[in-house]
Amino acid sequence: TMTAASTLAVNIIRRAPPLKHRGVTLIEALITGLILAIGIIGVVSLLAMAKASQHEAMQRTRAISMADHMLERIRRNPAGVATYRTGTSGFNLPLGNSTISEEPDPSCSSASCTPLQLAAHDRWVWEQLLDGSAVTVTSGGNTVSATSMSGLRGCVTFTADTGKTNTGIVSVILQWQGMRETSDAVGIGGSVCGGASANSDPTRRQVVIDSYLVDEAEI
Repeated sequence: TMTAASTLAVNIIRRAPPLKHRGVTLIEALITGLILAIGIIGVVSLLAMAKASQHEAMQRTRAISMADHMLERIRRNPAGVATYRTGTSGFNLPLGNSTISEEPDPSCSSASCTPLQLAAHDRWVWEQLLDGSAVTVTSGGNTVSATSMSGLRGCVTFTADTGKTNTGIVSVILQWQGMRETSDAVGIGGSVCGGASANSDPTRRQVVIDSYLVDEAEI
């Protein structure tokens, strides 16, 4: 009958399951986006730090190699050690940034030289290495090195043994500017190879290699 049908329809409507809201609200989407953005920024920051650390490690490796290069030249020519020294203290006249304007004469790579002449020529060769003069590019009409390290300077010190002239401790120091601020490689009371005073430059890096030099003529 009509009444029974109406009752059945009402029961069906009453028994229908409630509607469920689905989807993501705007605030949830914004929070999710913010979390993702923070995560991406963190990953990018870590990559940048890793890249900087890798570059700093490469700079230190290059500095050690260049210091060894000069040390080997001094070992082959101990009689000229006084000429290798960069100033009276070894720190007051650092090499780097074209302090030697021209190649010394004679060129010991093609002519015979005395120990002092060879030392003078070795200083010039080493400064060319420090300045990266072998690999250059032209930018804005200026020729600049493509491989030099920022603010790279080199110093050589020598302390003779008692009663000796060319036998003693020789030190080769390489100093440059790093990519980020950490702490000054030269602490209070340390010796700087050019640049600001000790313990005042947080980007300064320094490598020191010591060796015992023997002049066989003094044995």
